[in-house]
Amino acid sequence: MKILLQWLYPGLNIKRWMILFSVGLIVLVFGMVLIMNYQVFGQMEESILRLLFFLTGTYSYTFLVVAGVGMVIIGAICMLYAVRKLVQRFFYLLSPDEKNLSRQIASKMELSRGMKIVAIGGGHGLSMLLRGLKERTSNISAIVTVADDGGSSGRLREEMNIVAPGDLRNCLVALSDKETVLEQLFQYRFSGEGELAGHSLGNLFLAALMKEFSDVQGALETASTVLNIRGRVLPATTEKIRLLAQMSDGETVAGESEIAAYIASKGGSIKIHHMSTVPKDPMAVGDALESIRQADIITLGPGSLYTSVLPDLLVPEILDAIKSGTAPCMYICNIMTQPEETKGYTVSDHLKALIDHIGSGVIDYVLVNNAMPKSDVLQCYEKVGAAPVIIDREEIAKLNVLLIEEDLIGSDRKAVHDTHILSNEIIRIANLLRTNISPEILAEYLGRKR
Repeated sequence: MKILLQWLYPGLNIKRWMILFSVGLIVLVFGMVLIMNYQVFGQMEESILRLLFFLTGTYSYTFLVVAGVGMVIIGAICMLYAVRKLVQRFFYLLSPDEKNLSRQIASKMELSRGMKIVAIGGGHGLSMLLRGLKERTSNISAIVTVADDGGSSGRLREEMNIVAPGDLRNCLVALSDKETVLEQLFQYRFSGEGELAGHSLGNLFLAALMKEFSDVQGALETASTVLNIRGRVLPATTEKIRLLAQMSDGETVAGESEIAAYIASKGGSIKIHHMSTVPKDPMAVGDALESIRQADIITLGPGSLYTSVLPDLLVPEILDAIKSGTAPCMYICNIMTQPEETKGYTVSDHLKALIDHIGSGVIDYVLVNNAMPKSDVLQCYEKVGAAPVIIDREEIAKLNVLLIEEDLIGSDRKAVHDTHILSNEIIRIANLLRTNISPEILAEYLGRKR
């Protein structure tokens, strides 16, 4: 009762509409009584009839019916108007800064019925993809690598004995419902030369939550609520893993940041031969495994092949869940090569590297960009040793992976995926795969060069 009475406090502008609703209800009930000729308000009916006789010289129960109909209409109008105003007032009191709230509620309901997508990866490639996907569905599960050991993430990882928060932070911000000052603060990076120099505020916030909850998932759930994200952000594992790279020169390099530095120190002449983790078989997060089992489609990448995409797949339980699940798995190939990891790689080279680690038959489709970036953009990449990834169709066909080609960079012709084009293409492919079209016709249609 006390909670109900709180809605009657002054200043809420609710009482007036509640009174109007009550008056409308009383008028409607009285009108219904007159129509049905019940003697509930006998004295009042008698007064009305006397007035009618005084004015016209006759008694007429038809007049009572007409009066009742009029009262029912007036009462219904008052009640509907009061309900409309009450709903508007409740919405304003609950969310005063929101405009077109009903439209936003409808949009959220539509997104909640969207495709169930599991996006696996890390780095800027995954966060770019998530920004587009959240406009098409809220059933997104981002499974993120936590092997980063450089920059702010690396420092917090070592000093506080937690998993790397950087990629988790980027994905949280990417999935946030809308751009706000809070999201901008999450990405704010301290400058100067003090202890905070180089740290991201979002990294510090996540690190504090992890220590407070002593649980990575609890920290992410709290941060997700604060940012009001669409979907879920899940670490591949809650163990503090470290990457090990066996190089083509026989050396073994430990640590994500050290791998790139070692290749650069050799002038890019050596390549990564094999990747593994320490500990060798990290335990997966249960919610991540459940998301994979319920997915409509699973995407790998885009992002650094060896340090963003592969680390998640080196968690045995995640790989087993993908293999045993029914959802198709699609690798999204990078547009440009990376000097520190994939210099000179073709699309088939990317696929072979994945297959060497996870086995054949896991990746069903590979989505590649077939549009060429602008010449001035390519010149900038050439200066750092990067080039467009070549689509070697014959070699791809030998790997038993269906090639899907599409212009994924849009009219800007930059050497990065257009987030909306990419997400729309993923939804299109996923919808086609859910149809009853025969596999042969579907494969022919998806494999056409567009």
